Amino acid sequence: MAFDVTVTAETAERLRPELDRLVAEFRAMARMLVDALPNPDEDDDIPDEVVAGGRTWWVHWHDPHYCCVDEADVVVEAHIYYPDLVDPWFLLQYAQTAGGHDAVVEACPAGFHDIARLLDLHGV
Repeated sequence: MAFDVTVTAETAERLRPELDRLVAEFRAMARMLVDALPNPDEDDDIPDEVVAGGRTWWVHWHDPHYCCVDEADVVVEAHIYYPDLVDPWFLLQYAQTAGGHDAVVEACPAGFHDIARLLDLHGV
């Protein structure tokens, strides 16, 4: 099954600064959350919520990821062993919920397929 992908090389190049900012912000948030949460290899008690970055985050553990949602419904999916890992779907969710990333969100009407192509063209 083929998917219509709307992101072109020109779009990716035009959005490079915005995508760089989005990826850097997402990675910083993921690292902050992983640092604030216990390592499940060493602690069986994973809290339902944690305070990090001055916000309360509700934690949904699914090995090896933490899905964290704050009181404003910002979503950050953090891999516990590789917090700098960028999953296209969760990056797009973050862009949609965090605000300030409208150019990237608008460039991805096909959702996952567009953000994945944007990241591939960007070399992430």
